[in-house]
Amino acid sequence: MKYAFVLGRVFTLSLAELFAVLQKIDPGLNLTGEPLKVLASSPEVLVIESAQILNAGKVQKKLGGVIKILEVVDVLQKRERDSVNFALKHYFKPSTLKKQFFKEYKGKVQFGLSLYLLDMDLAKKPNPFEQKKFENFNSPFGEPKRIGMTIKKTLTDAGGSVRLVLPEFNSLALASVVVTKNLLLEKGAEICVLAGKEVVYTAKTLTVQDFEDYGRRDYQRPVRDEKQGMIPPKVAQTMLNLAHCNTGETILDPFCGIGTIVQEGLLLGFKMLGSDINKLAVHGSEQNLEWFRNRYKIAPGKYHFEVADAKEISKFLKGQALSAIVTECTLGPMYGKYPKPEEIQKNFKELEQLYKASFEEFSKILPIGKKIVICIPAYKKSREEYKLFPSLDWAKTIGYNLVDILPKTAAKQLKFLKLTARNTAIYDRKDQVVAREIVIFEKI
Repeated sequence: MKYAFVLGRVFTLSLAELFAVLQKIDPGLNLTGEPLKVLASSPEVLVIESAQILNAGKVQKKLGGVIKILEVVDVLQKRERDSVNFALKHYFKPSTLKKQFFKEYKGKVQFGLSLYLLDMDLAKKPNPFEQKKFENFNSPFGEPKRIGMTIKKTLTDAGGSVRLVLPEFNSLALASVVVTKNLLLEKGAEICVLAGKEVVYTAKTLTVQDFEDYGRRDYQRPVRDEKQGMIPPKVAQTMLNLAHCNTGETILDPFCGIGTIVQEGLLLGFKMLGSDINKLAVHGSEQNLEWFRNRYKIAPGKYHFEVADAKEISKFLKGQALSAIVTECTLGPMYGKYPKPEEIQKNFKELEQLYKASFEEFSKILPIGKKIVICIPAYKKSREEYKLFPSLDWAKTIGYNLVDILPKTAAKQLKFLKLTARNTAIYDRKDQVVAREIVIFEKI
């Protein structure tokens, strides 16, 4: 079976999570732990071949960084000089559409068309001197409409009643909200075309990310803390997956804030422990998790909170068998504009003292071979430039190795990744100066 995964905005983090999850042994997801066979990839989408039939619905719920999961229907060769529409002009026959793409539905069929690029150079215009060579070339930004209208005409000519949903605002693909609100997966299909220079994959969407549920988990909780900044549920979910734990194991968040990582861990099937030195934060966590437990029917006894200093956490966890620590420690002061270099250095120095003391304490409760997945600050200088923590050698001196966020073989194959020099990944937002560097340590 061939599958494609539409990646989130921070595609490097999405891919790291995908590799972590898909290479686990998990019978519930039909995962056997086999190495990923990557067929094609880009910042938009990853195409793999698997010996197993994935439980797409369960896999989708587990992944914070994947927008859609697609089943690849066909692989077609094309000439570089040809447009995608030209390569597909004889492909979408009524019998193919009915058998391979559309869900059986009594009523007016609704379908959408999305295009994802496997080679970002396809979005560029051909060199004027080679215009004749590319006589069958069309800009990809018109391709969804051209391909969609071709399919619609094919179906109406065959006597079908159909409605076509197309991307808007100069986009190539439908957002998950559009797919969901138009009931495309229930009333027809979202047909996806994954286009490279010399190959085209046709695919149908199996699942889309439940944007409404993520919104509930983020914005409908009784307690929020906008001033300190809150880790988004999707990022918390991704970090938990990067810890490589198994269902039922226990994970600690020693800087739990209002409990986002704890709640996401519960949804993933872990037992969760949360602590914070701030009494108000722990009280907020308890309120949020009571709401969360009732809303998502979490069994009692799956989580526990303590008011505790991370530097003394071992006092509260005697006898606990931890499998990982996943946390967003304090990132230091928040800024509306890029701070002065001396401020950054001061922040790094103070935070290093906190991190080092905390990691020394974690050594008392974390078994050898287990991981710490943590956010540390990265100051955003420009769109692609960050001021990172100058050194993480302090962790090595107290018994931790830095772990690559993606396997080296994958990083070598996926040349478009945005990794730091120490093979970590950055999560940021356009309006934030203080971004999050996601770092993985392993106790040795």
